[in-house]
Amino acid sequence: MSQYATIVGEVTYTPGDGTPIPIPKGLVEVALAPDSATLSWEAADGVAGLTAIPRTQFDDYVEEGKIVLKRPAEGG
Repeated sequence: MSQYATIVGEVTYTPGDGTPIPIPKGLVEVALAPDSATLSWEAADGVAGLTAIPRTQFDDYVEEGKIVLKRPAEGG
């Protein structure tokens, strides 16, 4: 199930054996799995950014305050 979060600090992903690439600050959609987190965002007008990072790395970013999870709206 997807949820939303805000990137507020330095968050990066590493494609293959390449150098880390920053994920832009702002709103991202997050899909969590037991071993990974898939993040998607609007990289430019009409251009989507998408990556998967290890779940442990995602959890570290949340704990460090670099990713802030959006709380679901309370039902009425």
